[in-house]
Amino acid sequence: MQLTPRESTIVALLAAGHTDAAIAAKLDISVRTIAYTLSALMERFEVSNRFQLGLRLGAEAAQQTPVERPAEEEPDDT
Repeated sequence: MQLTPRESTIVALLAAGHTDAAIAAKLDISVRTIAYTLSALMERFEVSNRFQLGLRLGAEAAQQTPVERPAEEEPDDT
């Protein structure tokens, strides 16, 4: 599922440790808008709290990010 630009920004700021009030001030929106946005995300992702939402979004992001495997190192002949 894709997030809107506003949802992405709110989630990123929450993940960075900002409070709802700090995010609202930074984005010039109300704290209630933050709450409504998170509530809508929790409903969309079928979770019941912010922690579960964070886990779900993290899992979604991990699935979309290709995993790069390090090149196998050649044995050192010394």
